[in-house]
Amino acid sequence: MHLLPGRLRGLAAAALALLFAVLSASWVASAAEKAPPNDVTKAEHYLKKLEDHARRARGAAFKPGYEDNEALKRIKELKEKYPDDPAVEALFARARTALMGSKGDFIEITPEMLRYRDQEKKIVDLFTRAAIAGIQSWKSRAGARLLAQALPAPGFREPAGRGMPGKYVVLDKVEFPANQFTDLGREFISWGTPARGMYYIQIDTPSWRGAYEALKRYRRLVNASLAEGTPFSVAGRIEGAELTVPEAGKKRLGGAFWGWVVVPEVIWVDGLAFAAADRNAELGGRFAGEERMEEIKGPLYSVKAIPPDVTPERLVEIFATAIKEKNLELYLDCIDPKFLGGPRAKSLAMYHWDWHQVRFRDFYVHTTVEKVEKTVVKGYDAGNDLESFFLTDEQKAQAKKISEPSVERATVTTKAWDERGRQYGSPKPHEMIRRGGGRWYVFDFAAQY
Repeated sequence: MHLLPGRLRGLAAAALALLFAVLSASWVASAAEKAPPNDVTKAEHYLKKLEDHARRARGAAFKPGYEDNEALKRIKELKEKYPDDPAVEALFARARTALMGSKGDFIEITPEMLRYRDQEKKIVDLFTRAAIAGIQSWKSRAGARLLAQALPAPGFREPAGRGMPGKYVVLDKVEFPANQFTDLGREFISWGTPARGMYYIQIDTPSWRGAYEALKRYRRLVNASLAEGTPFSVAGRIEGAELTVPEAGKKRLGGAFWGWVVVPEVIWVDGLAFAAADRNAELGGRFAGEERMEEIKGPLYSVKAIPPDVTPERLVEIFATAIKEKNLELYLDCIDPKFLGGPRAKSLAMYHWDWHQVRFRDFYVHTTVEKVEKTVVKGYDAGNDLESFFLTDEQKAQAKKISEPSVERATVTTKAWDERGRQYGSPKPHEMIRRGGGRWYVFDFAAQY
């Protein structure tokens, strides 16, 4: 065996040293890619809180809090420092999913989902034409007795004031109930200023109630965008002069002013609605086009009636459709008849109808059914697998015969979606009921979507 020359031995040693250095650097780099287990554990601790937050939101959007952001910050630091660590990558993927969950679930909003809003615009346009015709007709009937302008109003002691009783006047931008007040058992709305003249609209009269209730029906059945409290015009006959303090409350500290008392006959919102008192009408008044309401709206309804075999989930969808399309008859037909029989039951149903209109106008535009759970709360349950296992067919028939009439309940969980396609709020339960194997009805008609 020959020994290598000294120079070659030196080169071999250098090569071995270089190889050792390369392997050592590779081992060090490999070791450096692994994040400290303690840092990973702490980051995961906060990440679980973010994931729990997203889970509790059940698809609703939320703003990440301190602990949520702490999870994102820690994982970001780990990802930047140890980009190739599988444990860090797993945390990063989970954090991305949880963060996206904070933005809320979403769907694509199609033109068909917004059809009811286009339909409302068409309906409003048809009734607007009737309203404009109603305003012109009333002014034509008032004729020469209609004041050219309400202000300035003459004082009752002035010569021009002697001719005021019996005249007609239009008072624009009336605010109700903001300017409502009472005086000696009577109710008024004040309008005008002490400097230019005051008018007192008397609202404890059948004519006011007939016209105002008609305007409320217009809002409920035609145009939900006409919010309560919107200023409107009041037109009526001047009865005479009155001295009163136009303030609400028991302690009225302001001054007393003479004003002209007006008995209202019609109310209108320019370009939208016209409502008139009518003592011969069943409801004391009507809005323009009310007598033709179903003739105008009927052809636009997408659902005409509820089938006898309707399922709970389909009934929830029909209920939403009735609200969106302002089909009051269908809305009431969805509700359990037991809730519509009392003297105040219809008022309660209409109260919630109004709220449903607001929600589908301002908060959400579409709903979807997520799940359905059915239970038998009274009577024999033929679908009970546990009982069926023990009872014979003869026993089942006997149990059904002696049981009281069945009452079934169904909980239908829905999600609501806004115009952008984002989920609005959390999933909501809706209670349905069926008695004696008949048709399903909405039990909890107040529940929002």
